[in-house]
Amino acid sequence: MKKTRTVILAILASTSLALAGGAWTLEDCLNQAKKESLQLTTAKLREQQAEVNIRQAKIGDYPTVSAHINNTLYDSPFAPGPQDHYRFQAGLSGSMVLWNGGATSLSVEANQLSKQASQMATKQTERNVQENVINIYMSMLASMENIRIAQSSVELAQAEFEHYGKLYEAGSITKKDLTQSQSNVLQKQVSLLTAEQTLNTTTTSMRQLLELDQNQEFSVTAPETSFVSPDSLPALPTLEELSREAERTHAGLKSDSLSVAAAQKNTKLAGKNNSISVTLGANAQTGFQAWESDRYGRQLKNGYNHSVTLGINIPIIDAGATENKILSAQISEQSSQIALQETSKNLQNNLEKLLLDAQAADLKWKAAILQVQAETEALSVAEEQRNAGALTYTDYLSQKNSLENARITLTQAKYTSLLSRKLLELYQGKLD
Repeated sequence: MKKTRTVILAILASTSLALAGGAWTLEDCLNQAKKESLQLTTAKLREQQAEVNIRQAKIGDYPTVSAHINNTLYDSPFAPGPQDHYRFQAGLSGSMVLWNGGATSLSVEANQLSKQASQMATKQTERNVQENVINIYMSMLASMENIRIAQSSVELAQAEFEHYGKLYEAGSITKKDLTQSQSNVLQKQVSLLTAEQTLNTTTTSMRQLLELDQNQEFSVTAPETSFVSPDSLPALPTLEELSREAERTHAGLKSDSLSVAAAQKNTKLAGKNNSISVTLGANAQTGFQAWESDRYGRQLKNGYNHSVTLGINIPIIDAGATENKILSAQISEQSSQIALQETSKNLQNNLEKLLLDAQAADLKWKAAILQVQAETEALSVAEEQRNAGALTYTDYLSQKNSLENARITLTQAKYTSLLSRKLLELYQGKLD
């Protein structure tokens, strides 16, 4: 019943998403990526392979049993007397390793650690996919806002051109002013096309990342668009707080640590190649010779034999095979340790850079807000001067473009700040 209720809720959620016109939140995109990402699918296959390796390693502790049936045609051309030329043999044999220096248990432990490492690697892959989703998602939001700015600019430029057309017909402005106004409309239309192309490109990237059909209606929405200042957002963490949380939740570090532990087990396992091993074996078989013989039952009875064998294998010289295995395992262990150090160092560098980028983005956002306010006031003054005939249309148009550029800069600064904050949340494990 619980499973049925879960399925119904999933269907209702997908239906509500479709009714919403295909508008996806960041959480929707992240959940979709977790389910459909090919990178994650590949990582999960590696987990399955690690589980198979564990089962394979455990086989060393299990007894093996095999049956054999042999049919032999033979001929002794120089032997006197009649010959049967056919021999039949059947039997069962089994063996079990009683002692191999602990190699089986070491192999199982190493593979169990490798499985845990692969699980953490899958989690890190998920983090990487989430990071890509966040980057593209914020780019889409910024592109959508740039489109709104560009559309507004096109409408204003078109209205202004129509107004200037009337003024030109009345002889109030020159042909140059009218031509510049028309050129301004074309430039704004080009800016709009560029913004739309950017959105199309980022949307395609998101579709591919989420494994969505190209024909499926898709757009994004977010409450982040309502933020007007970094002051309305939570305070940024300190580097110490960020490092502590990131190291605690970073799956890549955990994966590398487990890989080091697995490599250490494999180094010990390599040394067991020259260990004494004890094997218990058993065998039972019988057979008969046919064609010219007719007492098959008696032959099977008299030919039956069984045996039990306790074998002890003592390696003496293996031509350096064990030493080479140990050296190879030691190299792998050192490589794993270096990979762990690199991951730790790269994580710390990334955290410092992310925090600095977030701090700088907040400052740029605040500066961009002030710049828009200043350019808006400057445009208001320019309009008064233009109406009074004290400002050329070229200078007036330059001021309008300055305001539009300031708005675009504000959009970029805003979403750069929001992106940095989301990435900080990701590294702190808040999006898991």
